[in-house]
Amino acid sequence: MKRFILAGAACALSAAAAAQTGQPAEQVTVRAMADRFAPPAQLRNMWYDEFDLVKGDYTLSDGRSMQLSTWGNRMYARVEGIGKLQLVALSPYEFVALGKPLRIVIDDPETSSAPRITATVTMPAHLLSDAGPAGALLTLLAHR
Repeated sequence: MKRFILAGAACALSAAAAAQTGQPAEQVTVRAMADRFAPPAQLRNMWYDEFDLVKGDYTLSDGRSMQLSTWGNRMYARVEGIGKLQLVALSPYEFVALGKPLRIVIDDPETSSAPRITATVTMPAHLLSDAGPAGALLTLLAHR
């Protein structure tokens, strides 16, 4: 009797594991509201020393590249396939783009135990591919 229960549990677990293999582990598509990308009521530019910790070249989990840079006291992100976008800060390590729905959240480099800086980039799927469903969001992991 125990063998039948064990065999049934093993079949159920393998079926659940097979169902999860349909989507790559590097990206997750979720639906969310547009206010996720809304700029703050009062725009906040950062100074060089604040942004110096996080600026540079990042590799996204889908193989694309992203560069964070400054010009004066303005911040920019250049994402391969999208182009250059001006960023505004929601907090010292959280940014949204002006003009396009893009959000970048960077793990605090001063408190992170990771040896490299990591970030989460969220955008509508249609920005990178016309095949994405309407309203679907794409979340990519980035590191440098």
